[in-house]
Amino acid sequence: MKLGLGIDTGGTYTDAVIYNFESKQVLAKSKALTTKENLTEGIIRSLGGLPKKLFNNIQLISLSTTLATNACVEGKGARGKLVLIGYDRKLLTKLRGNYGLPDAGEMILIPGGHGQQGQVLSQPDWIQLENKVRETASDTDAYAVVEYWGIRNPEFEQEAKQRIRQWTGKPVVCAHELSSEINSLRRASTTLLNAGLIKLIDELLDAVKQGMTRMGISAPIMIVRGDGTMMSESFARERPVETLLSGPAASVVGGMELTGCRDALILDIGGTTSDLALIRNGLTVLAEQGVDVGSWRTGTKAIKIRTIGLGGDSIVSFDKNDVLQIGPRKAAPLSWLAQRHPEIKRELKRIHDENKWHSLSLGEFFYLVSKPHRYDSFTKEEQAIIRVLENGPKSVEELAEKTKTSVFLLRTEGLEHLGTIARGALTPSDLMHIKGDYQAWDMESAQLGAEIMANRLKMPVDSLIHKVYTEIIHKLYQLILEFLLADRLNPSSRKLSDDAQRLLNMAFYHPYHDVRMQASTSLPIVGIGAPTHIFLNQVAEALGTTAKLTRNAGVANAVGAITGSIVGEETVLIKPRYDNTGITSYGCHGSFDYFEADDYQEALKWSEKTAADSAKRRAEAMGASSITVEVREDSQVYEDGEIQLLMETVITAKAIGNQAIIRIHENEC
Repeated sequence: MKLGLGIDTGGTYTDAVIYNFESKQVLAKSKALTTKENLTEGIIRSLGGLPKKLFNNIQLISLSTTLATNACVEGKGARGKLVLIGYDRKLLTKLRGNYGLPDAGEMILIPGGHGQQGQVLSQPDWIQLENKVRETASDTDAYAVVEYWGIRNPEFEQEAKQRIRQWTGKPVVCAHELSSEINSLRRASTTLLNAGLIKLIDELLDAVKQGMTRMGISAPIMIVRGDGTMMSESFARERPVETLLSGPAASVVGGMELTGCRDALILDIGGTTSDLALIRNGLTVLAEQGVDVGSWRTGTKAIKIRTIGLGGDSIVSFDKNDVLQIGPRKAAPLSWLAQRHPEIKRELKRIHDENKWHSLSLGEFFYLVSKPHRYDSFTKEEQAIIRVLENGPKSVEELAEKTKTSVFLLRTEGLEHLGTIARGALTPSDLMHIKGDYQAWDMESAQLGAEIMANRLKMPVDSLIHKVYTEIIHKLYQLILEFLLADRLNPSSRKLSDDAQRLLNMAFYHPYHDVRMQASTSLPIVGIGAPTHIFLNQVAEALGTTAKLTRNAGVANAVGAITGSIVGEETVLIKPRYDNTGITSYGCHGSFDYFEADDYQEALKWSEKTAADSAKRRAEAMGASSITVEVREDSQVYEDGEIQLLMETVITAKAIGNQAIIRIHENEC
């Protein structure tokens, strides 16, 4: 029996599944809360819910991780140093902030480089590079090398990498290894980000391997890339930037695997967010220019995704006009928090029985997530809050009283942002407990929290639940509509949300029983995540389509982590060179090679072979076996009457292979 272990570390939950490759079935599944301060602990807890008797048969482990995405958003990472060859300092100073790049003074700028045709303009100043590298070596963990026209000829990037490794012995990554994006600043952003993530991904993979050893699991590890394909552990250690949006990509692959859909919308309703993506012809639709995360604008290929702050753990609250609000902030559900801390239920009963009117939501709590090693970086108020919470969770009123302030003056935002403390509040997950749609924790505490909120808003609990469910359905409808319409409207128009709201009103409210207007789509909606069965049918009906739900929808992310394919790609560009007599030669530009030819057929032959060989090597490096290679040629010709001019020919090779588990199976046969 050939089994795989798929693990998805989401923003709220870590899912794990044991998957049978031969029968293509999920044999076991488990969930645990994600421990952001130590992802490995959440993984170990999730594995604890799986049958240990199956562990000896696990031949492959595949992980989708939020590490790179979170590091971008939170501004974390190792100390990367950017080496730029042939860049203009004024251009950098003007535009670097738009791409998440540091001040020009923090980079190493070296003159020299190639021209747009790949021709050598001047040799880089290698002595200057050595001096600057040695000056910065003590406070640098990894180097990122980018030449302005390195996509046309990578030889100087390759030489710089070799020299810096020789001088420092530290990791060095080059832009041509990561991206063929022509935007030089996107390439620089991608490469610097990758350098900063190397140490983090090393630590994660080392910790995961140690955790697997503790659980008695011995198998190779693979990682999900941001486009939904897979790569080996060694490949991921060199190119961690390719794990951006790894989690959402795993959801898409899992949705395809569980439903068999090849053209569909994939809606993943998680604990923190709801993510929407699209598949066409069995392939994920990718962001055209590369993925943007936090302040970073990269050239890394990843799924095209639209996200809103709406999930099972979104805070249910109200605004100053007593209008119900859901999200975008998240909190620990009261039912979960009370199960871990019984004193929560007693405090909820007190708040419920007093039934005190207040302009703030009193049924919210704070608890300590991680005790800091040092306190001097916090304000006196923050230090007081931490010390109070060391004795256990406290309600808003209790925390204000014990820190000798008012509920209006409590400043918890900074500590929440750092992850030092967290908030507990009424969430859709709590209301699902009351409705019987989801039952895992303390239902009585969920009921108390709902009654506190309902009393405050002067409505029955049933009405509160109905309003929350309806609002979630409306938000999901609007998310899908705006995703579908985003590329079809005038870019200068800012009326997308207004138009979506009008269509929402027409879809859900029918003042005339014999007239109905709606936006519709032919694409089915595949539901991912535990709560999807509650909401998706109504959303699909409003859009005139069908919902695709499976019994393993709650762990589809982990299924996607273990069932993805491996794809290596390479593009070679053939650029003709003209003078007043016509074409004089052809420059062939690959990611790792450059070639010149006088004859087009010679250039074409070299380019096709180079693209195919490079794509296959990439797939092999990512852990693929049984590889098939497809090569496509696309020429762009300018025509004006009888005049025809070849502008360029693009050779694209795609090498598709199976996961390592297939190789293991083949070797044994």
